[in-house]
Amino acid sequence: MADMRQAVVQDLTAVVRDARAGDELAWRELVQVYGPRLRAIARRFRIPPDQAGDLLQATWLQLVNGIDRLQCPEAVGSWLAVTMRRFCLQAVAGRERECPVTGLDEWLTQPGDAPEASLLRAEQAASVRRALARLPERQRRLLWQLATDPDARYTEISARLDIPVGAIGPTRARALGRLRRLLRDEERARL
Repeated sequence: MADMRQAVVQDLTAVVRDARAGDELAWRELVQVYGPRLRAIARRFRIPPDQAGDLLQATWLQLVNGIDRLQCPEAVGSWLAVTMRRFCLQAVAGRERECPVTGLDEWLTQPGDAPEASLLRAEQAASVRRALARLPERQRRLLWQLATDPDARYTEISARLDIPVGAIGPTRARALGRLRRLLRDEERARL
């Protein structure tokens, strides 16, 4: 087993050395071996396919520019994975945090309410909108689905949001806890 691992490391070192020298076949081999792993990283971050392609290109470009500085050629896979994760984290952090939520005012206000009650509900709706906008997208979308379609089955929600059925309950609990804390913090800030 140790001999086999040593042979793989030697082969990988040779491929990286050849890629450093500009060998196109070596680059193709690196892309063939590590491309699927990098795409899987993007999928775990729920990066849209078009953006994932851009992040893949940026990752490979980083390797092209930095392959001469790579001290351990056998660690090229780890280096690529870390670089891809960093790009994915930047992409996720850069996403628009605000999500337009339509219909919330109508849902929270009732016809025939006194003007004070309508005003209070409108203020509450604005607070809820601000707090929802601060939730991670996955939690925000799940809460919206549960609120707007309370009769939906978890299997339907799972299919709509691409969330495993077993993760819906725990994600809902975390989202509601975070929403509660955000609303409480906003209330305290007003006092």
